[in-house]
Amino acid sequence: MSLSPSVTRRRLFAGLGVTSTALTLGGIFVAAALAPWFSVFRNALSDLGAAGVATAPVFNGALLLGGALGSGFVVGAWAETENPVHAGGAFALLLAMVFMALVGVFPIPSPLHPVVAVAFFVFATLGVFVWGAGDFVTDADGSRVRGAALVVAAVVHVASWFWWLLYGWGAPGIALPELAGSGMLALWALWVSADLWAGPPDTL
Repeated sequence: MSLSPSVTRRRLFAGLGVTSTALTLGGIFVAAALAPWFSVFRNALSDLGAAGVATAPVFNGALLLGGALGSGFVVGAWAETENPVHAGGAFALLLAMVFMALVGVFPIPSPLHPVVAVAFFVFATLGVFVWGAGDFVTDADGSRVRGAALVVAAVVHVASWFWWLLYGWGAPGIALPELAGSGMLALWALWVSADLWAGPPDTL
């Protein structure tokens, strides 16, 4: 039985979401595995992509490609939702994906690196939080469960940065809140991908 064009389109977007998430997280973990000097308690994730480091092509390439594919996924999810709050969240998430790709383009020690890195985390957190909030104004089955999970994930991410700031600026272990942010974004992408793949049009 052939699939309708709308189902095919939604599944294509879902595939982009899963692929971009797997590529990005996979690149981060592979780069970390190839760097015996790296520690989440002493380093930033971006240290894996610093200019001249052996793992830089893996790390920066994953962020660049993951951000490009992720941008397509966000645009697709945005096009499929009729929820205006979700649309606002999608706008912030699209910016987050662009800045994630730019992190790979401007690695340490580029003066633009801290700018694009901070922008990525700010827009990713804002987007996930707003999308989660939007789940509370829709009648789709399970939307409030997803919304609660996304809001909690965004709050946990922000709390992880406050935890890190207790040690002062420049303290080691910045990779820990960065991983919390990466997990938050992955949760959103994979959950929305699953809903796009299996659900009717009103699931977003």
